[in-house]
Amino acid sequence: MIRPARTADIAAICAIYSEIFAQERAGENYTQWIEGVYPTAATAEKALEAGTMYVLEEGGEALASVILNSFQPAEYAEIPWLYPAEGEEALVIHTLCVSPRAAGRGLATKLIEFACGFAYGRGAKVIRLDTNAKNAPARRLYLRNGWRLAGSHRALHEGVLDTELVYLERAL
Repeated sequence: MIRPARTADIAAICAIYSEIFAQERAGENYTQWIEGVYPTAATAEKALEAGTMYVLEEGGEALASVILNSFQPAEYAEIPWLYPAEGEEALVIHTLCVSPRAAGRGLATKLIEFACGFAYGRGAKVIRLDTNAKNAPARRLYLRNGWRLAGSHRALHEGVLDTELVYLERAL
């Protein structure tokens, strides 16, 4: 089940972040996230306060989370989007993450489809996101699910991570 996050979910969301950091320390770092910098408990708490954090739970356990809103960072203006959209016309996926313990079960795809349905229900014309240029698994996932690569740009992601990002979009 995918539902809006509650205060009680913050610990589980942060545990997912920690699991991802631990997995990436042990292998390849796809996200280029930095533990203690992004994402953090403050990231989840801010999204919870704004009503934009969602969790996917199974058996009462939060296994994945995503932030959904219409915030397009400044660098989005530099991207040659195929589908023009301003403000609420676009829904943006931020910080989609799945517990490594639940990897390979299609949970990211479920969150993506939820986000698309959520966007459509809000009257958005397009759904957008960015991901680290080195995050080939995420890029493959999105492209397999009907997304289009719109471009790349070096950015100060979330104001804290200096990184090369790729930008993807999907018309609704």
